[in-house]
Amino acid sequence: MPPSRADLAAKHDRVRELAAAGRSTTSIAAELRMDRRDVRRVRAEAGIPALPGGTPQPRTVVEKWRTHTRPAEGGHLEWTGEHTQRGYPVMRHSDTAYSAHRIAYQVQHGTPPTGHAKASCGIRDCVAPEHQVDTGGRRLTRVPRTDYPTIEARLDACTREAEDGHLEWTGPVSADGRPLLSWHGRTHLAHRVAFQQHYDREPVGNVSPGCGRAGCVAGRHLDDRLTRAQHAPAYAALGL
Repeated sequence: MPPSRADLAAKHDRVRELAAAGRSTTSIAAELRMDRRDVRRVRAEAGIPALPGGTPQPRTVVEKWRTHTRPAEGGHLEWTGEHTQRGYPVMRHSDTAYSAHRIAYQVQHGTPPTGHAKASCGIRDCVAPEHQVDTGGRRLTRVPRTDYPTIEARLDACTREAEDGHLEWTGPVSADGRPLLSWHGRTHLAHRVAFQQHYDREPVGNVSPGCGRAGCVAGRHLDDRLTRAQHAPAYAALGL
């Protein structure tokens, strides 16, 4: 399925962010899995000139690891770099592949884990150092993880009812405040999942709460491009 307009917009925002930070077109294209021509086009539109050469490799593994992270709500640290074919965060440095979770564990404890490192919070893309556990250690207390049978069940677990029929999101959010839903190793936009659950169809274009409450994921309050057009006269009458 081709990416949505919201996904493309988020990816282009990330291109501009990395380009402004001094990253080369080649490195940005590799990280975001984009065609270099598309990266060059976004750079040109943003007025950020291409670099004459590649970006120097950070001096240490941890320095490069930090460039692929961004804070998320709830104390999580979202991984923005590469993933393995099975969806695990990974990073390459000097032709060597490293687990992003192992690096995070070592940042917190000063030593590498004896087994595999993983996020105890249950969010696979979270690399917050304090959330990592050593699967080879027997003395560590690990946070119980619930295995949700469907993505809808996972969605329900991250919401709570609020006044006026709103459904408040209680899970992690992206750096720009969009609710994020992790299920079976993949991260989804919670608004799109809730919309599809309510309308029983894929949303068209961007999905946002028509009620005006940013954190609301009540399906009946969400609009895509088609429903916004249908509801436009009512919204205009209400001054929304």
